Amino acid sequence: MKNGLPPIWVKQYEPGVSPTLEYPAVTLSDILHQTTEKYPEKTAFIFADRSWTYQEFNELVSRLANALIGLGLTTGDRVGLYLPNCPQFITGYFGIARAGGAVVPINPLLSGDDLAFIIKDSGSRIVITCTELLPALEAVADADLKIIVTSIAALLSPEKCTVPTTANRFALEKLLAEAPATDPKVNIDHQSIANLQYTGGTTGRSKGAVLTHANLIANARQFFEWFKNVYQEGEGRFLGVIPFFHIYGLTTSMIAPVMTASSIILHTRFDINEIMQSINKYKPSLFMGVPSMYAAIAMRENQEYDLSSIRACVSGSAPLPPAIQEQFQKVTGGKLVEGYGLSEASPIVTVTPIYGKIKHGSIGVPISDTQIRIIDPESGEDITEPWQIGELWVKGPQVMQGYWNKPEETELVLTDGWLHTGDLVQMDEEGYLYIADRLKDMIIMGGEKIYPREVEDFLYTHPAVKEVAVVGVPHPLRGEMPKAFVVLKEGAETTAQELRRYCIAHLSRFKVPKIQIIDALPRNSVGKVLRRLLREEEF
Repeated sequence: MKNGLPPIWVKQYEPGVSPTLEYPAVTLSDILHQTTEKYPEKTAFIFADRSWTYQEFNELVSRLANALIGLGLTTGDRVGLYLPNCPQFITGYFGIARAGGAVVPINPLLSGDDLAFIIKDSGSRIVITCTELLPALEAVADADLKIIVTSIAALLSPEKCTVPTTANRFALEKLLAEAPATDPKVNIDHQSIANLQYTGGTTGRSKGAVLTHANLIANARQFFEWFKNVYQEGEGRFLGVIPFFHIYGLTTSMIAPVMTASSIILHTRFDINEIMQSINKYKPSLFMGVPSMYAAIAMRENQEYDLSSIRACVSGSAPLPPAIQEQFQKVTGGKLVEGYGLSEASPIVTVTPIYGKIKHGSIGVPISDTQIRIIDPESGEDITEPWQIGELWVKGPQVMQGYWNKPEETELVLTDGWLHTGDLVQMDEEGYLYIADRLKDMIIMGGEKIYPREVEDFLYTHPAVKEVAVVGVPHPLRGEMPKAFVVLKEGAETTAQELRRYCIAHLSRFKVPKIQIIDALPRNSVGKVLRRLLREEEF
């Protein structure tokens, strides 16, 4: 392979899985139409014991697309989707796409400055949200922002809608009831922007990864190819609990199921009792998640629930402990493997073969049409020998176009189509990859990315703080969490509890760190803070 490693990993592919695929020049709206034409009565999604067929889903999407156009949406406009997993999220996503807009999925855990930044940076003039999140949105919204509000409990039914409307506040269910159910036939290029996925990337503050219809559909197609020995078109049943506002959930548990005429069993959050009951009742065959989810199922007494419908799962976002993998497979009878991806790659890059060789600690092998390079961070040269550590570079049809309105940031991470992931990896003799470390000190808490510098900068605004360093420390369920080591100014008086309350008042909840006040930060001979010692030592 020119400018890259030879594809030794292809030998690990399961029978029938092709290393090279064809990708149709279609949009997200097109794939929903195609699925509806072939499987109109197939269940598209289930939520709160109600189900919708693909025919009903497709009509709702057209109604929303027409409503958005009626509100002034034009091709290329960005629309925020500030919702948890629910029927309104799926309808909103495909409705925005059918209207020619670009979706901006927003984490419903965000609030305050974090929420305001994404709305402003993306240029979103319309945001779809729910009554539970409306106060947080209104706290940062300007007078011109149009807000479409739904009550999740209304289940897309106009007769259940109780949301009041004002000049710039619209009830989703009323819009759907009043709009036509025919496709508005907007001319959309498959290479146009479908999604602005906000991520910290490998440096700095949150940035919008520009993902086209072609990017997302390619990755969904790659995903289905990897699972072709697990389920066939029209047969899949996905447990949709991994958040769709994350690109991992969006591609694997929403777009890929729609492409393959699968049913999605929706959950707004991971509640172990609800999940166990749902698996027992609705018999999902596929379940994409994170280690903490699989751990909760593996460690629970399961005698009263039938989990045997689970056939295959992929764990992402954090390392999968072998003990959890083995126990989960024991209680379900299904396969649980590990994968790797990032927002800038739509997101899937590598997955362990579902029925192939499993190597504990490995993130698997590159999927179809995915080239990789391992680059020595110091010399910039390709590493071609096994087990040598270097930065992972990725190239493929799923790689983003760049960061939204950030050409300088884009140049830092894209070189001739090669995406610099910022992750240090090593490859064994058979092409299996292993994460060695991170180039940056990013913290991943239950799948949420937290950047120490951002939390540090905020704590420096407190008048009593002289110095601060934030590191990731182990957490039994979420993998890791932020902890701030704070040095106070001479004569200043405050407590860890007061500093934590200060953070709670201004930061998104998942970014609020544990806090420990210490006398001095450990430093090396040139004054650099030794974060490793902060992680390892108890003060």
